[in-house]
Amino acid sequence: MRCVNWPAFYVFCIVKNLLVYCVLMQQVVFGQMLDNREGSAFTDRPFFNQEFIRDNGIHKLNGIFTYKKPGEVMRQTDYKYVYEFDTLGRLTASFETRKDDGTMDTTWNKYVYSEKGELIEHKKGDGKGFTATTFEFDTNSRVIRKSNVREYLDSLGQMQRTVLNSESMTYQLYENQFKKIVFNSYGLPYMEEIFRYNELGYLIEREERLIMTSTITTYKYDYTNNGYISSIAGYRYGDEIPVEETKFTYDDHGNLLDKHIYRAGQYITEFEMLYNEKSKLLTYVLTRDAATNFIMILGFKDYEFFK
Repeated sequence: MRCVNWPAFYVFCIVKNLLVYCVLMQQVVFGQMLDNREGSAFTDRPFFNQEFIRDNGIHKLNGIFTYKKPGEVMRQTDYKYVYEFDTLGRLTASFETRKDDGTMDTTWNKYVYSEKGELIEHKKGDGKGFTATTFEFDTNSRVIRKSNVREYLDSLGQMQRTVLNSESMTYQLYENQFKKIVFNSYGLPYMEEIFRYNELGYLIEREERLIMTSTITTYKYDYTNNGYISSIAGYRYGDEIPVEETKFTYDDHGNLLDKHIYRAGQYITEFEMLYNEKSKLLTYVLTRDAATNFIMILGFKDYEFFK
């Protein structure tokens, strides 16, 4: 177990109080379970390695939360987080369930894909309805339209959809880079993004410019010796300290171990991933809030597999 910047007694508590278990499988394909090639691990975007999930026949990851507040013992809760996959290994849903005031409340994420495997819809549920983001693609699988839609039940129990806004995108290609122009609901351009790649095809810089204010934010991408993304840092024009930065570390097999989030140079949040030594399946995700030292542990004690 690794623990970066954590007091030693926290590590002791985690080892002592959490049950170490083995996930039994008839066949295990070794590789990275998490896909962090775009630095999106543990966001609401799909971030699991589709081939790994498919080849291992994983259907569900059922997680239970344990909390550790400063000065208190670790406390396992009834709160759950579940990830669901289809037979192709694609994330189709995730949901968090918890009890509020004696009632059960569930927050959903649902994902819909095209026949080509493109993410064409992402729904987020908040108990009162869904906010859906839909995507349209060109023949090169580039997003050319994004729309935000609200889905809800009216007073008669009928499902209604309200289109909140939509954006469209065009692309200009150059050597080792391309420019994306984003248009608002009125069809007017409001943002330009320039993506720059090195000769090996790695994204090394993304420049974002808001046209009306000329505000420019430049995101710089660094990589490990093995080609895994190690940091993403966003700088405003003229600033030496990034307005936001995310750093990642990996083990020798390329499994993501840590994710550290900074805002304006201040350490905000730490994620730590622990894997089963035999199966290499994800077993725990530890999250620590740097300001409060509150620790939240998501333990995956139950894997479900396709028959």
